[in-house]
Order: sequence, then structure tokens, then C-alpha cells
Amino acid sequence: MRKSLTRTMANLMAALAFLASCSDMEDNGAGRILFIVSSESEVAEVTKSSVGDYTQLPDGGDFTIVVKDSKGKIVYEGLVSNYPADKELVVGNYNVTASYGSVTDEGFGKPCFTGSQSFTVTGGSTNEVSIRVSLANSLVRVVCTDAFRNYYTSYSFTLKTGNGSSISFAQGETRAAFVDAYTISVEGELVNQGGKAQTFSRSYTSSLDPATCYTLKFDAGNIGSGTIRISFDNNVDDVNPGWMELNDKM
Repeated sequence: MRKSLTRTMANLMAALAFLASCSDMEDNGAGRILFIVSSESEVAEVTKSSVGDYTQLPDGGDFTIVVKDSKGKIVYEGLVSNYPADKELVVGNYNVTASYGSVTDEGFGKPCFTGSQSFTVTGGSTNEVSIRVSLANSLVRVVCTDAFRNYYTSYSFTLKTGNGSSISFAQGETRAAFVDAYTISVEGELVNQGGKAQTFSRSYTSSLDPATCYTLKFDAGNIGSGTIRISFDNNVDDVNPGWMELNDKM
């Protein structure tokens, strides 16, 4: 009888120990994460404006995230919208990087957002992790004064970037182009009131700042002088365009 009671007590203690270990695993072994991407849409202007003024902002689910554990091992890589709601991560410290677009993909409607966030997984719970992203590339837009538009009956511009991209700004283009935060140059082809065709080019060697909208402003300068006044990043230059034959380029 005593042996039977001893065996019963031993079995009961073993069962309790097993249940305790299961409880520890549930409470401390793994947890779930809900990722939320929010964008810093404001850009500086050289006035304040928003990325949404120049292109449609991506949805949070369209961002690609890379989740790494404390040892740098990737535990998830893919779209936020595809992240499994029931995915469990082992308790510990992690880092997540979110991205959308690429700085080397330049042109109209091509923003690039990036951001990262560290977080900790605790057992037996679902935690929200907010990832704040900001614009990684720059914007450049073209503005022509009334005097310029009145003096030149036809004009177009080509923006060339340090990455080798060529972005055409047709006459009347109001959109801003997204470019890598690097160097740029601009070329123009013009026809004045007298029907004479002209070209010009201007390079800017100072690197651009990310999340900043720059304006290339063209003015006719002193009427009759044939010069073009270009304002960029608070700098003003007078450029004398060169003549060309209409049949050559336009």
C-alpha cells in the first residue's frame, strides 16, 4: 500500500512538472508580432511640402521587411502584407528594416522609403511594432517664370543624374522627379520669339540631401541679352545659351 501511494505521488509530481514546463514554454518560449509601417511624408524644400504632393504614397502593406534576430539571422523577408499573423518568434531581441522602392530607380513617381526598428519578443503575447520610414531620395522640379515662357515659344529640359539617368521635362511639366541624393546636371533646348534655336547645360556638383525637394527655376534674365537665369538651391546663375540649327536638334 505504501509503495502504491509513493508511486502515485511520484506520478503526480511528474505530471505537475510537465504542466509547469508547458506553461513556461507558452509564457516565455515564443510570441507574435504585428508590424505597422508609417511614413514620414514631409520633405524639406529649398518650403515645407509632402511627398504626397508629388506622387501617391505606398500602402503600409506594400513595404518589404527583413526581420533579423540578435545574431543577424534572417527570420522573415517579404512584404508586410504577407507576414503570417500566426508566426511565432522565439523570445529575444530583433531588428526589422522596411523599404519601398530603390534610390537607383529614378524618375517621376518613384519614391524610395526606408526605416528600421529594434524590438523585443516576449512570450505568450502579440505585440505591435511600428516602423517609421522616411524618404531616402531627393526630388527635383522645374519652374519657368512668365518672362521665360513669353520669351521662349518652345522649350524642354533634360535632367541627368550621377547614376546616369536622363529624365525629360517636357514643356509645361509640373511633376517632380525622384532622384538619388547625389549630383545632377540640366540641359535645355529652346526656341525664342525670333525662331532661333538654342541649347545650354549646367552642372551642380554639390550632393543633394535626401527628403528634400529642389526647384530648378528658369527666367529670361535681361530681356534682349539672350541670357537665361537659373536658380537652384538658393544659387543664381546667368547662362548664355549657344545657337544651333533648327534642323539639327528640334
